[in-house]
Amino acid sequence: MFGRFITLLLYLTCLRAAHPIVIDGLFDDWQEVPVTITDPEGDYNYDDWAELKITNDDDFIFFKISLHSEETLLQNWNNFYLYIDADKDSLTGHPFRGMGAELAWHFGYRTGQYFEQDGIIDLWQNDITLRQAPTVTSTEFEIAIARGSFVLSDPDSIAVIFSSFYDTGDYMPDSWGGVVYQLDTTVVGPAAPILLEKTGTRLVTYNTLYTGILEPDRQPKFQRIIQALDPDIIALQEHSEWNEIGDIISSWFPEDTWYQGYTFRDLVVLSKYPIINQANLISSERTMCALLQTDDPINPYLLILNSHFSCCDNDDDRQEQVDELVQVLREWRLNDNGPFDLPEGTPMFHVGDFNFVGYREQIETVTAGNIQDEGNYGNDFPLDWDGTAITDLFSRQTHKRMAYTWRSDGSSFNPGKLDYVLYTDSNLSILNHFVLNTLAMPDSVLNEWELEAEDTNEASDHLPRIVDFMVTDLGITGELDLPQQYILSHPYPNPFNPQVMIPITLAREAHIQLRIYDIHGRLVISIADDVLPAGKKLFSWDGSQYPSGVYIVRCQAGHVMQTEKIILLK
Repeated sequence: MFGRFITLLLYLTCLRAAHPIVIDGLFDDWQEVPVTITDPEGDYNYDDWAELKITNDDDFIFFKISLHSEETLLQNWNNFYLYIDADKDSLTGHPFRGMGAELAWHFGYRTGQYFEQDGIIDLWQNDITLRQAPTVTSTEFEIAIARGSFVLSDPDSIAVIFSSFYDTGDYMPDSWGGVVYQLDTTVVGPAAPILLEKTGTRLVTYNTLYTGILEPDRQPKFQRIIQALDPDIIALQEHSEWNEIGDIISSWFPEDTWYQGYTFRDLVVLSKYPIINQANLISSERTMCALLQTDDPINPYLLILNSHFSCCDNDDDRQEQVDELVQVLREWRLNDNGPFDLPEGTPMFHVGDFNFVGYREQIETVTAGNIQDEGNYGNDFPLDWDGTAITDLFSRQTHKRMAYTWRSDGSSFNPGKLDYVLYTDSNLSILNHFVLNTLAMPDSVLNEWELEAEDTNEASDHLPRIVDFMVTDLGITGELDLPQQYILSHPYPNPFNPQVMIPITLAREAHIQLRIYDIHGRLVISIADDVLPAGKKLFSWDGSQYPSGVYIVRCQAGHVMQTEKIILLK
């Protein structure tokens, strides 16, 4: 057995490597991490382990686990155990399959134990800074545990065993003594900071925890946060009082005009753009919508859906709510059976506190339009205008490789992604996006933006999500066949300095308006506004007198429009 231990240790020492990992429920960043151990399929009938990867950075030890068996939920519904021997001494800690574990963690119970010489200490997730993703059902998960926690005391190497049912289930590895991982001392640089500067139209979605903006103790924290973010559109959840919020936000931005929607249940939308229509969308009143009239040159309308779906163990309720929402959107789009007229091709964001902490199917419903209860809610319906799924935006914190949006250190539940930003990528482009966590920001950045370290931690148990965007395409509407009218081809070179060429092909004579706008929707120059004959046309624009940045080429013929994004780099 000792020889086997040494062989395995030497093998893993050769493969060990420090890697920057983002705990976000995406796994592309694990591709270069070597497989630590594989487990055969079929050696256990229930929770059947498949593969384990281990890596580290300067602050965390990371684990990626996968299953051969069906999806499960890591923070519930399982009997998964993790045992870590931090000193590789089988005579210390909890004896388990040839190792002495200082840490035993039960994922399904969300509790653990630290075995020390003087006794046993019960643990919650925050005691070891345990982070994991995703928060919904899956067959693979990523886990982070702080190296500097008192349980591990920043060891040089560890021995690890994953068990699917204490001492009667599947083990990874099957061999006694665990799998040994030697931590790499290669310095992993900090997360590249995401800048707070606004790069387009800015939308902020924020669960304010029991109407927190109105509370005197918390209001100054919200004020600093929202003033620093400088949003154009705000979607709030857990805000049940509407008659004061508009005045409060307006007082924070005295030079701007703010429009306030009504509060539906605990949902409200505020905007620098006029709110021309708003409505509750589903019977539970857990989703509202607001139609904004923007100054965007491509499309003057923007639809905001704001949701706060049922919490916690209410999977059936959440699924019913998202099924009904897709039904409403389908009937609205296909049959004009909605709360108000919705112009075809209207860009849409769906944001809010979704509380997705159970079955993954709820995500598939709100993105791809996959209705689970078709008997009551009808057929599936793709939610983007181009017949595809709308996009689920994954954002990380500005100065930390974490993507959770909810955290409660006094809870047994792990921090997780509860707040979502979905969007129609057929007509919206994302310029910047992030989660604001002031606890993770350096003092220099906090001072620059007049924030305090405890602001987001004390304002709410949720963190705000921020997205900067621009409208990129109106979509094809009506009966016009665009290729028969004109084609705006890709400008070149792109990026350019200082001249860009803009090709247009006309199938027949047409009145063409060709204009350049800046990122804020302001007209820069009109290049063409005339009736032009059929054929290929080549226009140019010299940007030498304009600053570097993103610009929009808009070509319009009647009610049909095409756009292209160009970038001027000097």
